[in-house]
Amino acid sequence: MMYDFVIKNGTVIDGLGGEPFQADVVVHEGRIVEVGKTTSSGRQEIDAKGKLVTPGFVDIHTHYDGQATWSNRLSPSSEHGVTTVVMGNCGVGFAPCRKADRESLIVLMEGVEDIPGVVMSEGIPWAWETFPEFMDFLGSREYDMDIAAQLPHAPLRVYTMGQRGIDREPATDDDIQQMRDLTAEAIRAGALGVATSRSLNHRSSDQHLMPGVSAAEGELLALGEGINDAGLGVLQCISDFSDPESDFGLLRRIVESTGLSLSYSLMQVPNAPDRWRTILDLMEKANQQGLDIKAQVFPRPIGVVLGLELAWNFFSFSPSYIAISHLPLDERLRSMRLPEVRRNIIAEFPTAALNPLSSVLANLRNVSLVAEKNQL
Repeated sequence: MMYDFVIKNGTVIDGLGGEPFQADVVVHEGRIVEVGKTTSSGRQEIDAKGKLVTPGFVDIHTHYDGQATWSNRLSPSSEHGVTTVVMGNCGVGFAPCRKADRESLIVLMEGVEDIPGVVMSEGIPWAWETFPEFMDFLGSREYDMDIAAQLPHAPLRVYTMGQRGIDREPATDDDIQQMRDLTAEAIRAGALGVATSRSLNHRSSDQHLMPGVSAAEGELLALGEGINDAGLGVLQCISDFSDPESDFGLLRRIVESTGLSLSYSLMQVPNAPDRWRTILDLMEKANQQGLDIKAQVFPRPIGVVLGLELAWNFFSFSPSYIAISHLPLDERLRSMRLPEVRRNIIAEFPTAALNPLSSVLANLRNVSLVAEKNQL
């Protein structure tokens, strides 16, 4: 029999936890039909000697929600060996969405993920309103890899509550029930689960916090109950964990009440370098008691693109720069060149010269957001 293609002489890492081994891999009609030493022939044969042969890689945390609506290539992930991406993370996305709220969701994604708003304004076709319609739209397209979507909390809240949701007003009982029903509808339409954010670092490009950042426990519980109503799915959350016991305790109670699986983003922050250890200890205790809570750990440091025409730059938290930050770029540059303004900005510049980005992020937490958090 002539198979579609045969990969010969490669070092196979099959993802099952065992040692690498040398083998041939035979593929036919989109499926692996043989692994081992083979005499089979393929219409295409690849000599993989000295190379690794692995299953596809699944990136469980991405933000292709816009790009997937206008592009068939999910680059750069598809250029790096990724074969499946999961999007809708951090509670940002574009479905469900009414026409009146499109710009609000674009501004939110622009700020949270620093994707230029003009790209989304011109690229997103908005051929849907509900989440099932969004899934149908994605299903009608072809991609260079597999994609999966989560229901993002922010558009769900805005779809349910309108401006009240954007303004972070408490959800009423009717709001909560509608969000639960829409969650179940989304899961039945193919969503993997629901994603939300409790991070004060997540804000729109016009500096508003996420719609669901201060959502009450009952609202989050309704999202989990909606998943249970549909019969399957996971919760995904990102949190600052500024108070690890309290913040993790909230997530733990949701899992205890619903019995669902939950994953959260775990990272090390400059102003609390050992906090991640505390969070892992809390997770280990929860796991030992039968709760399915897992951490999403970054395989590389977070990268941030900074610039005067982007959401953030190294001067973003200097009072003298903030005072002129609203000006058009040309006027801002002229002001920054004035000797007095220049001296003030330099004097206010974060001092950790070896790691200035860490200082910026530390300022983001310690200067820009503390007062706002106290008002939530």
